[in-house]
Amino acid sequence: MLLIWMMFTNISLKMFFINPRLLHLTLIGLVFAILLNEISRPQKNLIIVAGADVVLGILLASLYLDMPTVNVWLILVDFVLANLLLISNFIDEPHCRWIIFGFISGTGLVLLFTTSYHHYFSLVSLMYITLMVFANIFFSYYAFMKKNNQLSMIIISVLILMLCLTLSISFLKIILITVILAFYVYFESRVNFRNHEKRANVSAISFLLFSFLICF
Repeated sequence: MLLIWMMFTNISLKMFFINPRLLHLTLIGLVFAILLNEISRPQKNLIIVAGADVVLGILLASLYLDMPTVNVWLILVDFVLANLLLISNFIDEPHCRWIIFGFISGTGLVLLFTTSYHHYFSLVSLMYITLMVFANIFFSYYAFMKKNNQLSMIIISVLILMLCLTLSISFLKIILITVILAFYVYFESRVNFRNHEKRANVSAISFLLFSFLICF
């Protein structure tokens, strides 16, 4: 998950380990990815959740003291919403949980990566983040939807392809992206919804391949 967020920033991967500010954000992203992974699991590990919350709270506090900007508030909101999703009784409607998860999965972090490194935020960067949000929602279907009704996935896949066209992605890549999206819709229509591990693995691999095609 963290690797995908890093790819959507259009920053060289080596910079995340040699730039002090990007390294700090990478550590935040690693812990946040662990927290989001617990949200997507049917059985939560409370020890991991508590540990991730404590570490993430410390890292976010130090980040806010270092750069108290509006951009930092977005990832703070992501952190709060992630914890609300962990309290299943508070937000219990599957579609609502699904959409929120898609919006908080790396959006604040990618924005901070981009503005910290480039010191500006372009329209193209906004389009990439928008595409990532829709892709997050599409590929996290397995974590929230239990019925084999793929209409919502088909609608989202069409929106993803429209965004790809606006980013002037090559025709060959568009074809390959379409194949990945179609495969994932077909897979979810056939797989047993109780087989969480298989669904999660196929989702992760499909999302990674999709991200490589978009970002490279």
